[in-house]
Amino acid sequence: MVAPKNWHSILALSAGLTLCLPSGTAAQISPGELSRSHAMLEGISNCTACHALGEAVKNDKCLDCHTELGTRITAGRGFHGKLGSSPCVECHKEHHGRGFALVRFNTEEFDHASVGFSLEGKHRQLECARCHTAEHIKASDVRANTKLLKSRTYLGLDQKCVACHTDIHRGQLSPDCQQCHGADQWRPASGFIHDRARFRLTGRHAEVSCEGCHPRSGGESTPVKFAGLQFSSCSSCHGDPHRGTFRQPCESCHTTGGWKSRAGSRFNHATTRFELRGRHVRVPCDGCHVPSRERSSGKLTQSFAVGRFERCADCHKDPHRGEFAGRPDGGACESCHAEDGFAPARFSHDSARFPLQGQHRSVACARCHTPLSVGRRGGTTLSFSIRKYQQCADCHADAHGGQFAFRADKGACESCHSVEGYLPPTYTVREHNLSRFALAGSHEAVPCAACHPAWSVQGKSTRRFVWKENVRCATCHRDVHLQQFNTGKHGGCESCHSTESWPVVAFKHAKTGFPLSGKHAGIACERCHTVARVQGDRPVRQFAGTPTRCSDCHGRSASSTHRATMIN
Repeated sequence: MVAPKNWHSILALSAGLTLCLPSGTAAQISPGELSRSHAMLEGISNCTACHALGEAVKNDKCLDCHTELGTRITAGRGFHGKLGSSPCVECHKEHHGRGFALVRFNTEEFDHASVGFSLEGKHRQLECARCHTAEHIKASDVRANTKLLKSRTYLGLDQKCVACHTDIHRGQLSPDCQQCHGADQWRPASGFIHDRARFRLTGRHAEVSCEGCHPRSGGESTPVKFAGLQFSSCSSCHGDPHRGTFRQPCESCHTTGGWKSRAGSRFNHATTRFELRGRHVRVPCDGCHVPSRERSSGKLTQSFAVGRFERCADCHKDPHRGEFAGRPDGGACESCHAEDGFAPARFSHDSARFPLQGQHRSVACARCHTPLSVGRRGGTTLSFSIRKYQQCADCHADAHGGQFAFRADKGACESCHSVEGYLPPTYTVREHNLSRFALAGSHEAVPCAACHPAWSVQGKSTRRFVWKENVRCATCHRDVHLQQFNTGKHGGCESCHSTESWPVVAFKHAKTGFPLSGKHAGIACERCHTVARVQGDRPVRQFAGTPTRCSDCHGRSASSTHRATMIN
């Protein structure tokens, strides 16, 4: 071990402490005995091997010895690589004695996916020691550390299957076993699909056992042969029952559906230039191969020389009557339809001039594309040439009865609504404050329907949003004072009240000609303005005509005089 640079100071300090302290006190400098793994560092002269003077243990001190961990932490690999800069001492405690385990964690609760390898299938049933063994370690730096190998380290494993399992295919196939096999069981190879191989299994071939085509190269201990098989022609596996009497390949007359499936019964059309797929499989032969009469003999014979079949239109009529002829593909049917059936179409509306968004996606095609009659037999198709669809009003009726037609945008629906849904509107308090009636105070908390009542426009029910006259308090609120202030001398409700709160009155009594002075200023309003009458269930106080002379309120007959002055 290399001595630290300040070993003179440390040695002098340790010697001085040892001489000055009583017997047995020097042992108290260490917080406790080191574990068995760090026993060689025991002693005060080795403190700085792990500790920096005046500081706690730092990670770089630990990684000076544990270089394999340092390499993985730097690269961000493995369990420790995911911890970032967490101090080592948070998990690995020292000075607890020789028998104390520095590495402790609950294997049952450990999230194996955190190291980049999720335990799935039968891997979940394995004990840790089945995989974490010295013979499975492939990393060269870990294998070079013999002490680390003996300590049953968890470092250095390779995640490839062949790191733990023997390749029974002996290199014939890809080393990535998971392409065909799963972690639940080795057989059957659930991930393998023969149709993805160069030889697709069709017809009777699908019934043949794997061993029928893939034999073992020798005894039971030899691998099954998967590579190097010949299958370019039927004769690679099958003998020629015709003994060479036909020069054509077998598939020109026969199919994999069976030897008797020959031309004239179930001919394998895939051997021609036009493979039958989807609904074409159910079409009778004479549906495409029309019988023709020979000129020489006059007999009817089946014609197999079909002139053109590159496009659907070569055989099928255009039910859309040329509506898509202007497209770059010339209105090719296969752009929207498949051979499995004409409907439903595989059309993506996002490629059209009107991409479907929001609730438009759930609208049935026929709601926008109305049916049209086609042909003499009365068949129908949908019309796809829609001329106008730039504005909502091109398809939707104005639910507000033209109330917003005066606006600069002519009442465009998208100003307040979105395609995600008609309600709630996108028109918020911010937009309302830009109108003639800004929402302030308590008005901001009032539901929209409280101010915008149900209304009928041209026999259709809607809500009223536009008023031609200026909106005042009395437009919506009833006069609780029964027109006592409706004399022209006063303003509207807002001259005394605010939208913040009705009871808070900003009233200047001096405007009445009876300024409150002296003790009058401290008298409550209801002492002078008494309840004059009850309107329904609502008390009404007297404000207009309140007595102003002293004798009206003070003196012997003040109370009777005051009562007599209530308004009629």
